[in-house]
Amino acid sequence: MADRINEGLSRFIAQLKYEDIPVEVTTHLKNILLDSYGCGLFGSTTPWMKIYKDVLLKMSDRQEASVWGTNVKTSVTSAMMLNGSAINSFELDDTHTDGIIHVSTGVLGCITAFAETLGTVSGKDFLTAAVLAFEVACRVAAPIGMELAHQGFNNTGTCCPFGSAAGVGKMLGLSKDQMIHAMGITGNWSSGLQAVQFASMAKRIVPSKSSEGAIIGCLLAKEGFTGIEDVFENKFGGFYNCFTDDIYNVERTAGELGERWELLGIGLKFYSTCRSKHSTIDTLRRFKQEHPEINPDDVKKIRVGTTSITHKYSVNADAITSVVAAQLSHPYVCAVTMLEGNAFVDQFNEEKIRDQRILEYAKKVEVYPDEEIENLPRNLRYTVKVQIELNDGRVFNLRTEYPKGHPLNPFTEEELLWKFDSLAGKVFDCADRRKKIVDAVMHLEDLDNVKVLTNLLRKEA
Repeated sequence: MADRINEGLSRFIAQLKYEDIPVEVTTHLKNILLDSYGCGLFGSTTPWMKIYKDVLLKMSDRQEASVWGTNVKTSVTSAMMLNGSAINSFELDDTHTDGIIHVSTGVLGCITAFAETLGTVSGKDFLTAAVLAFEVACRVAAPIGMELAHQGFNNTGTCCPFGSAAGVGKMLGLSKDQMIHAMGITGNWSSGLQAVQFASMAKRIVPSKSSEGAIIGCLLAKEGFTGIEDVFENKFGGFYNCFTDDIYNVERTAGELGERWELLGIGLKFYSTCRSKHSTIDTLRRFKQEHPEINPDDVKKIRVGTTSITHKYSVNADAITSVVAAQLSHPYVCAVTMLEGNAFVDQFNEEKIRDQRILEYAKKVEVYPDEEIENLPRNLRYTVKVQIELNDGRVFNLRTEYPKGHPLNPFTEEELLWKFDSLAGKVFDCADRRKKIVDAVMHLEDLDNVKVLTNLLRKEA
């Protein structure tokens, strides 16, 4: 009889050694980690994160883990929630294409805070735990990304607790059997609603909160507490039964462990918007570059064909009431790209989302579900068709499949460092400090203690 999913994953988690991990995997993950720490540092400066921090800091006087970008320490769970949320706080964080999860916001805040709290984790051991956290989260999500999203569940908050449990459990040295129970406890915290996407500040904090269960689950399992052993396949309220009506793929989730690496499907974001908008932004920027003679006001209409889930994720031009709504709005994103040439952090603030020229331009944009794109393989789900109609009657038909930052259209080293510097520079104006963070991440395996990195991510008192 084949292993249950939980048993296969838990054995892999307990047995994996740093030496077993291909260089390709650690290299890709380090790029993701650097990008995500930059996102988290920038996120710590946002107004919604200040509110969240002020509330959570009043709930604990423990001094276990750092709040990035500040001189504050707090409890491991509060630090986990704050730092994970900061990564997600401005739509800049990574995305796994098939799973539709922002992996770092779900797992990195958790495992970094836990490693700092333990205080004895080497860089090599942390990197091993991080590989497991990202890999397991991606494997749980990969077969069901579309199904979860269409059902209305928050993919990241639902799937990433298992990844966090993998990383925390590895740092605790859990055995295979203990890990099975840790996963079976953690699964009870899987949560999150897609409706949070469209306007509220709550969108920023859902994914990291659910990974609180990973810390609790692993600590309980270490003491002999038991969980749902068949947490994934149980036909009455198991993970896949509950969230997808039994849609799952045992091989995709638990097959070829250590041979096929799902985390290589994680891409980075070049723009400050929902990932599903990035192919459109790339298309419009390319159009502007190829046709400098065409002014934005020469455009009569823009039609964007997408998947049905991307269509659902788009806020209409007349419903842009907040920064998060603008970042989820295809019409707004098209408008700022055409008018300002980009959709990065400077295009999303309270002043811009009330700019009548941008809002009026957004009304030129129509987004529709395209049947051909809907039927493409999942790895092509970011494909868009963009039709640009000019006032003089000319029509341009464009298509983009892989947005900038996708694994098949990756950042250059210069682009990765530019993004990190741009974001981290909002907290640390000292270039030498930013370089030390880069060096620590890119040479994690050489650190005697991961606290070298966490100390660099916090401000001095």
